Amino acid sequence: MMDARHPAALLQTGMAHHAAGRAAEAEIAYRAVLAADPGHPGALHLLGVLALHHGQPAVAAQLIGDSIRQNPGNPASFSGLAGALLQLGQLGKARASARLALALDPGSLDGLANLADILSERGENGAAADTLGRLLVLSPWSTEPRLKRAHALLHAGRNEDAVETLLTLLGMTPLSVAGYTNLGVALRRLGRVEEAMAAYRSALGFSSGEPGTLNNLGITFQDLGRYEEAAACFRLSIAMQPDGAHAHLNLGLVARDEMRVDESIRLARRAAALEPALAEAHTALGHGLLIKGEYREGFAEYEWRSRMADFPSPRRDFASPVWDGSPLAGRTVLVHDEQGVGDTIMFARYAALLQTQGARVFLDCNGQLVRLLSSMPGIAGVIPRYDPVPPHDFHVALASLPHMLRATLYTIPAPLAYLRAEPALVESWRARLGPRRGLRIGLVWAGNPEFKGDRLRSPGLAAFRPLLDLPGVSVYGLQKGAGRRDLDLCGPLPASFVDLGADIADFADTAAIMETMDLVVTSCTGPAHLAGALGRPVWTVLPFAPDWRWLEHGVCTPWYPTMRLFRQERRGDWTTIVARLCRMLESTV
Repeated sequence: MMDARHPAALLQTGMAHHAAGRAAEAEIAYRAVLAADPGHPGALHLLGVLALHHGQPAVAAQLIGDSIRQNPGNPASFSGLAGALLQLGQLGKARASARLALALDPGSLDGLANLADILSERGENGAAADTLGRLLVLSPWSTEPRLKRAHALLHAGRNEDAVETLLTLLGMTPLSVAGYTNLGVALRRLGRVEEAMAAYRSALGFSSGEPGTLNNLGITFQDLGRYEEAAACFRLSIAMQPDGAHAHLNLGLVARDEMRVDESIRLARRAAALEPALAEAHTALGHGLLIKGEYREGFAEYEWRSRMADFPSPRRDFASPVWDGSPLAGRTVLVHDEQGVGDTIMFARYAALLQTQGARVFLDCNGQLVRLLSSMPGIAGVIPRYDPVPPHDFHVALASLPHMLRATLYTIPAPLAYLRAEPALVESWRARLGPRRGLRIGLVWAGNPEFKGDRLRSPGLAAFRPLLDLPGVSVYGLQKGAGRRDLDLCGPLPASFVDLGADIADFADTAAIMETMDLVVTSCTGPAHLAGALGRPVWTVLPFAPDWRWLEHGVCTPWYPTMRLFRQERRGDWTTIVARLCRMLESTV
């Protein structure tokens, strides 16, 4: 019989205590092993595992590292070290350790699980999902890894795969609230809204007051424009979880959609107070303040935009530091755009202002704008996005300049025109259009359909049809992109309408055409900003809840002196706006 004081016997005793959940007794036994054999790899490893489970990752990493030095062939030790390093935030070393565990034992479930957690923490969600897929091949009846795989797939944008994974999970655990809730998220992203709502309701059938599920159901109602039902879901979520930041945020977004702006600001402030790192709350607060004209605080909060999970612009990595407001005399600054062409045109005026501080300014932007913006005073050069950039001392996002320059509503640089079309190109288009046949109107009826909320801001060509039938008016279509499909859907168009969109190469062409127009009529999209920046007469139609830059009320905008705004009085009602617009034109023709 083995002596109970022998290291092997002590280790077995410790493992029995460990398995039974008697951590203190297990630790005593493992330390007794080490007293007899200070370099015992098994005792070092298991003592490290205990430390990890008790929230001591630094101690765990030291102990398990010592174990590996004694026995570098144990995959469980490399997997345990990976878990400790993950908790310490040392993600690169953690990933390397997990991969060593799998090199020693490709079938290590712990190694695969740890590697997946590390990859998720690094934001490598697709790789995490694939790793969990390998784990599920080895352990097909495991439910927790399957749910984690669905999460990773959702974060990776692989929504169809997420649906398949979740349906399999629900076949195994048909009462899973998390399974139904995540299925709803995946289905909503795929545009299968009714199925998403059914999934959320199934989840609520098993857990009627689940705050997260209520919040997600509310978002789906919001997508459908069913704001009253959305608000009811968010309020119930808040009642169940009063410190739920996301529900406060989403209730504020409903208030914003209904143009109860003060309420939206209050709720966004509450969400940001409940979760100070919630970028979406700060950004929503910024939007609310900006639409009220409170630019100092509004632009400061708007700086959170790039930290949002669904921020639409790819992150830019430049070798130079971000400009922090330090003196620019004799320095070169690279200003880069982020979002749509409308934002770039609108904010470009601030890039030019940097020259007045002694800076040499280069602008990195969408390739469609390079030719147009190259003639802008104050800009040394314009580079297409992702092309090699010139040497520079600082870089800064274009939309951050109003904040950096402490802009207010009353200090917006708003000359009558700060862009100009190429004279030769203007004459070329003028010749092409030929003799006048009445008042010339350039028309844009739709924006980028990938923009969130585009369906609310884009009237479509059919809504503008009364404009095409006005006597004494010639309408020229300047529409590019997906909106051109309307040309085939609106039936025969009158002879007074001429489509130019197919022949427009870039915004330099659009600018030249606008110079030949008497008026531009447009939805809230890039060409509206272009017409305003050129100083052309432009009428912009706005949805009921417009973008922050157009402010809460009014027919004028401080951004463009030659622009007139036409606001929806009822959500979705373009008919009234177009009728009013036509009456105004009839009185001038």
